[in-house]
Amino acid sequence: MIEFRTVFRKELRELLFSRSAMASGGFFALVFGVLYSLRITGNMVQSLDVSLGSLLFFLTTLLGVFLGYSFTSQVFLRDKMDGVIETLLCSPASLRGLWLGKTLAVTVFAHALAFVAGVLTALATSIRLGTVAIPTASVVVYLVCVVPLVIACLVGALGFAQLLLGMKENRIIGLALFIPLFAGLYGLGYNATGSFVVTWLHVGLVAVGAFALLAVIAWASRFLSRERIVTTLS
Repeated sequence: MIEFRTVFRKELRELLFSRSAMASGGFFALVFGVLYSLRITGNMVQSLDVSLGSLLFFLTTLLGVFLGYSFTSQVFLRDKMDGVIETLLCSPASLRGLWLGKTLAVTVFAHALAFVAGVLTALATSIRLGTVAIPTASVVVYLVCVVPLVIACLVGALGFAQLLLGMKENRIIGLALFIPLFAGLYGLGYNATGSFVVTWLHVGLVAVGAFALLAVIAWASRFLSRERIVTTLS
């Protein structure tokens, strides 16, 4: 577990001190947070908690997945491109520890930005409508506890593939996985915002599904091989 904590701190620190990561992440959090608040109009005031809840449900998930996808390559593939992975493979750190530390660092970073976007959406909505826009308890729990699980599923799966496969295969898998997921989330969010009531059942179903998928990916990470990773570098 020592190597896991070391890798996590290293990767999170590099993301926090990366100008490109902070600039792009902050930009998307600001733009998505403010623009999405415009989806809530004055005639939704009577059901403001429902409208805001459905908006935050899809916004934070969509933005978290997008940012997680963007930063995964920076954390995992960057080591291969820069030759750092060869040094890491010679260290005492286990491959599962490397995978877990990197996955958690990207998840924490992407979730923080998605959460900030959600807060900006609530603030912008409150200012525009002249009222206090507060999401329901189920939405708050989803934002704090479930969204990071969803992000971790995508980051963990992509990170696993990026460690195990070559550059060409990773490009194909990344696009094949991300484009349908992003398009589906965007389509659902666009059509359901303002009418979708986020209940504890929805929160529980997403949490259980994400946790189960993440557990499978974590189990599969035990099969990572140093020899296999080395062959993908050529």
